[in-house]
Amino acid sequence: MKIVLAVDEDKKTIVKKTGQSAYFAIYDDDKFVEVVPNKHHDGGHHAHRENAEHDHSEMGHEEHTNSHRKDVEALKNCDIILVQAVGENMKEALESIGLKVKKIRQKHGATADEVVRNFLDGNI
Repeated sequence: MKIVLAVDEDKKTIVKKTGQSAYFAIYDDDKFVEVVPNKHHDGGHHAHRENAEHDHSEMGHEEHTNSHRKDVEALKNCDIILVQAVGENMKEALESIGLKVKKIRQKHGATADEVVRNFLDGNI
């Protein structure tokens, strides 16, 4: 099973908001495989809103979801993404490429390794 987690610049710390992650860490069961850049990442949602190309107020729901879908295309061969928080558009984009979205809590781990271990052990 290929598991995805949204991680920070250090490529291991879990990021609360999936769309703001710098990278996605990919595991094949408990084995780390790679990190892929989150193309949607721009240093924070504030900067994201100020980018005219991604102005949410002018962008329709479907158009915004399609934007996210392009950003996460590299994850399409994965099975599940474990997230603390995910916006509606990002969630739809992830599900549209075949990923199951599962919510996690901070208590499940601060790093990708911890969360994956807890998930595989049935603690999530």
